[in-house]
Amino acid sequence: MRLYADAPARRARQVAADLFVLGWAVAWILLGRWVFDLVLTLARPAVPLRSAGTGLSERMEDIAGRIGQVPLVGDQLDAPFVGAAAVGEDLVSAGDQLETSVRTVAWVVSLLTAGTPVLLVLLAWALLRLSWVRRAASLGHEVSDPQSQQLLALRALVRQHPRRLQQVHPDPVAAFRSGDPELLRRLADLELAQVGLRTRR
Repeated sequence: MRLYADAPARRARQVAADLFVLGWAVAWILLGRWVFDLVLTLARPAVPLRSAGTGLSERMEDIAGRIGQVPLVGDQLDAPFVGAAAVGEDLVSAGDQLETSVRTVAWVVSLLTAGTPVLLVLLAWALLRLSWVRRAASLGHEVSDPQSQQLLALRALVRQHPRRLQQVHPDPVAAFRSGDPELLRRLADLELAQVGLRTRR
């Protein structure tokens, strides 16, 4: 399977297109990463929220434990502090949920930011390249075969502009009928040039 043309100019354009697509993808991926980090800054309040919740929960549990040791009434007095400890745990849970939600949003936004333009360009590039590969494959096996070169020369007589045909020979039909391998090869090259290929001498 041919991925690049034989003609230097066509091959250079194909390589340039490949490099452009690669650079385009890298640039948008870097931008997507930057957007991800930017959106993730919205999750910063989750850190002090979790810290405050953890501190409150630990203090209230410690106080509840000490009050619970008071004889007779300890079990009844520690209830408010146990409830306050639960509030601290709720704060920790809220911090976790905030960070998870923001991280999910950051992933979605960054993937849409980077993925959409990358996929569009990759799709266009793949369609153009696959179209060329199929066309080159349909002609490529005929490049070295003399009989196939004759068919390509006949195809050139039908499809190419007369001015281009006359650059090969003043009377292209006579050149074809002569069966001269060199003239047939040159006529075949006109057809192959449409996809950047050339015959093998």
